[in-house]
Amino acid sequence: MRAITLRRPSVAIPAIVLLAIACVEVTPAASQFGTVAAQAFHSFVSTSRHPGEMGIGGVIFVALALFLAGVVSGLAGFAFSAVAACIVWLLPPLQAVPLVMLLSACNQLLSMGKLRQEMTLRTTAQREGALPYIIGGVAGVPIGVELLRTLPAHLFSAGLGAFLVAYALLMLLLPSALRIRLSGPKAAAAVGALGGVAGGFSGFGASVLIVYLGLRGVGKSETRGITQPYIFTMQLASLGVLAITASSIFNIFFWFMWAMTLPAVLLGSVTGVALYRRLNDTNFRRAVLILLVVSGASLLAKAVV
Repeated sequence: MRAITLRRPSVAIPAIVLLAIACVEVTPAASQFGTVAAQAFHSFVSTSRHPGEMGIGGVIFVALALFLAGVVSGLAGFAFSAVAACIVWLLPPLQAVPLVMLLSACNQLLSMGKLRQEMTLRTTAQREGALPYIIGGVAGVPIGVELLRTLPAHLFSAGLGAFLVAYALLMLLLPSALRIRLSGPKAAAAVGALGGVAGGFSGFGASVLIVYLGLRGVGKSETRGITQPYIFTMQLASLGVLAITASSIFNIFFWFMWAMTLPAVLLGSVTGVALYRRLNDTNFRRAVLILLVVSGASLLAKAVV
């Protein structure tokens, strides 16, 4: 039986429309099922009745989830938070979010060290650097945080998630359909600022850079050389703000969980980097697009549930 090809617009466009309709129809039921399943799973793995504590089953689940997040991030250079977000089923958000941030920063530091030849801050004649994106991102984060405080952030998250899913599916089905040539330090700073805004209200700011670099057709080495320093810097900045404004988060339980799960994250990072080195540019781009679909779906689920 021959495989169905979706390269022609006459086939691809109806396929995308049907997939979108299916997602709309399935989302409410899936959300209800997911909520019930999450509650049941929480009851199963948690043996402690005290806030801020969990049973051995919960610790194992968190470690496995963070190992997988390390593999994904080591492979693609991003999406650690998208995979690790499931630990909020077991930990309060004010504990889970900073823990994911710190572990993700450790993951980025390790993978950047292993791929240090691909990391570039300053733009040269041969390669574009990450510094303009970082400058823009630092400027954009306060705007995103303000949106989170004053406006319905779930609507922004849902909009961003829908865009990521639609973009990634289109690029998977029609790889050459969209291309742009806009580049340079000003464009990079603007994209970095948009990423900072998106990161401020959703935590997925790097997705904006991934989309922009993908539309330009940038290779895997240069993409990682830009996105990983950007993600690392944004996470450090966010942790610094939390340390100043909510220092009570970083209690004994927080550092215990960090120490218990860090080995799993680092092992996952090493595994992911090893897989990354085996990918060519085409397969890397496909992996990134699939992860963008996962990230977008995660944002949609977060906004709906």
